[in-house]
Order: sequence, then structure tokens, then C-alpha cells
Amino acid sequence: MDESGSSHDAESSKKIGRGKIEIKRIENTTNRQVTFCKRRNGLLKKAYELSVLCDAEVALVIFSTRGRLYEYASNSVKGTIERYKKACSDAVNPPTVTEANTQYYQQEASKLRRQIRDIQNSNRIVSLVNLLGIV
Repeated sequence: MDESGSSHDAESSKKIGRGKIEIKRIENTTNRQVTFCKRRNGLLKKAYELSVLCDAEVALVIFSTRGRLYEYASNSVKGTIERYKKACSDAVNPPTVTEANTQYYQQEASKLRRQIRDIQNSNRIVSLVNLLGIV
């Protein structure tokens, strides 16, 4: 026994939890609808958590049996689907080394242009402050 007076024997400690369920269609329509709602909400929550915790781009689209749409997207569903289509086509037709290099340098040039613009704006503010004598 430990200090709290409870025993840690394998016999005395029982696992409390859910048992495994058989994955098959739920025949009772009420039970099926309740399960759909609970699992849909759980899936939407997990998609949100994955996008926030791991900074992942996530898009989830669910259609109910009645045709109702439920969706979650960390960015835009359309944008993520376009990215998915591009990734699938790239897998079939991988870009050449030249195309990959071009894309990389275009992205780098864009980043550098943004940095230059930000520095120029910062310098303008400093110059204006100095000109006006604001401390």
C-alpha cells in the first residue's frame, strides 16, 4: 500500500474506459445522427488544433447524408484544393531543375523586395522624426 492507503496490485487496479467498437454502419437513424454530429465536431476540432499547433495548412470538407456541407480551412478551402491539385500534378510531372530554381529565386526576390520596402519605410519614418525634431 502507498501513503494514501490504496494498493497498486494488478488485481485491484482496473482499467476504466471505452471498449473498441465494430466499425460498421449504424442502423438506428437517431443513433447514427447523434454519432455523426459528435464525430463531425470532434473531427473539426482536431483539424483546427492541427492547423494551430503545427502551423499546417488544413482543409476539411464533410457532406452529411442530407447533402449539408460542413467545412474547416486554416486558409481557404479553394486555395488548399488548388495547392492539392498542383501537388498531385507535380507528383505526376515533377518540375525540371530549372523550373524549381526559377521558382525558388522568384520567391527569394519577392522576400528581398519586401525587406527593402520595409527598411525604406522605416528610414522615412526616422528621417521624418529627425526633421521634425521629435524625440
